Amino acid sequence: MARLTWLRDWSHSEQVTLRVLCLPGAGTAAHTYRRWSQLLPADIGVVAVELPGHGSRLSEPPARTVREILEPLADEVATLADRPLVIFGHSMGAAVGAELARLLRRERAITPALLIAAAREAPRPARDTDYTKWLSEDGARAFLREMGGTPPELLGNEDYIALMLPPLRADLAVLAGPWPEDTRPLDCPVRVYLGESDTGVRPERAAEWRAESNGDFAVHTFDSGHFFVHDRTAEVLARLCADVTDTIGSPRSGPAQRVP
Repeated sequence: MARLTWLRDWSHSEQVTLRVLCLPGAGTAAHTYRRWSQLLPADIGVVAVELPGHGSRLSEPPARTVREILEPLADEVATLADRPLVIFGHSMGAAVGAELARLLRRERAITPALLIAAAREAPRPARDTDYTKWLSEDGARAFLREMGGTPPELLGNEDYIALMLPPLRADLAVLAGPWPEDTRPLDCPVRVYLGESDTGVRPERAAEWRAESNGDFAVHTFDSGHFFVHDRTAEVLARLCADVTDTIGSPRSGPAQRVP
């Protein structure tokens, strides 16, 4: 694969049957998915998105609109189109992933084989969450507390907060809009993963992801909160493999490493 700026490819080789494109949640980085390549079957490639101002791109100015993300990201994702592509997005990543899928179809005639939206309400009808209330420094701190997943000792660590807030506030600005006006369905299978105790995602609104699908749709829940993707990794990856098998087919080889 050519040199990449927006993508981190942790696949075991280029000889994979399909790839999972992982889009992180607000304030997080590509490295949160690095371990997945060791836990999924060897024929499933793992590629994660690294936004500017995050992770290994921390020194770069962060994007503050989804438009700044979509075009350059789509250029690199289009290089993955030689294999079936599963888009997996957590929280903000699910919203960006849906718009990325629309852009790929609209401008590059590429449709993902499967979209998995984790911990996120459907993008249609119009978003009704007010993200502007979290754009200030105090608001971003409140967002971290509200979402959970950050240990109290880290919330009280000013060095950690100073590192965390700039990319988080940039991502909250992205979420606050504006967003593309193309609302046509994605026309691919869609799976929604939810945390049972995630108070920030209404199940009835999450179920509206059905309208994005081609009719192949299902919702799966996990016994955790907003960050179940990381709290219940083994269960999430087992479910992902089952959904891939149902919609695309089984990878040819066995697991690179058994999920503990």
